[in-house]
Amino acid sequence: MLSLLQSAVEVHVQRGELERARDVLSMFSRLGESTDLQELSSYLGSRAALHRADGRFHEALADAEATIEAGSRMSALLSQSAKQGIVEAVEAAFVLGESTKVEELLALVENVPVGTRPPFLDAEAKRFRARLSGDPSGYDAAAERFRELSLPFWLAVTLLEHGELTGDESSLSEAREIFEGLKATPWLERLDRVTPARTEVHA
Repeated sequence: MLSLLQSAVEVHVQRGELERARDVLSMFSRLGESTDLQELSSYLGSRAALHRADGRFHEALADAEATIEAGSRMSALLSQSAKQGIVEAVEAAFVLGESTKVEELLALVENVPVGTRPPFLDAEAKRFRARLSGDPSGYDAAAERFRELSLPFWLAVTLLEHGELTGDESSLSEAREIFEGLKATPWLERLDRVTPARTEVHA
């Protein structure tokens, strides 16, 4: 049931279906007061994603950090909620211009030995480092990792960010194909801002 909460909210958020995401989250609202760490972290991670989609970045960061704390107490950074919390917290911190917080959050991942570091978070850390440094090779490394993990959505996000940085048409084209298949409307709109000429082709 907790996986349903996290997965459904995440899918609806990334598709821009925020009312549906709110409806799903409201079904689990009691978990916001739960003393069970797994329940609480799952709820807060999902609420953080919705807050960020709504542009409520301070609230998103607060919920995401609480998610990380609860998730870490269960199983270091191995839980689904802790992973979600890391991503949501870093994204919100970027928007808020809190570079120190970004570094602090990335250190939580990068200080874990490579052999025991969750592969998903390793890939995300590479993506975020590439954004910080403006280094295309960092995006290449992150994209390769997401391909290995068979995570098309995050691969597309990485390809989009790579294309935004470099103007690489192949990255943008592949990202568009993936986002179209996933019906990720907000991401397609972002792509159209980078490659407006392609909007007519795909209309």
